[in-house]
Amino acid sequence: MGDSDEFRYSTLGADADAKAGIMDGSGFLGEQPSRWQFYIEVEDTDAAVAKAEAQGAKVVQAADDSPYGRLAFLEDPDGCLFAVVRSQQQA
Repeated sequence: MGDSDEFRYSTLGADADAKAGIMDGSGFLGEQPSRWQFYIEVEDTDAAVAKAEAQGAKVVQAADDSPYGRLAFLEDPDGCLFAVVRSQQQA
């Protein structure tokens, strides 16, 4: 999907059939170590964020619309990072 210094990203499958992706995050991770990032597809991103917060999760990046759907990044009480997304396919 991209192969420049600013955006290196490849997927397993194309477009809506993509099942996984791998990205070079060195341009925006800063001092953070490399990591796996998993995404949970939800029916309503904002409701999922509110429910996660009520269960003790911390919002790392607030819900926002992206080319891939409405997306938010959170951290669970044990420090595990995860994302929730309402994909464009559901729209």
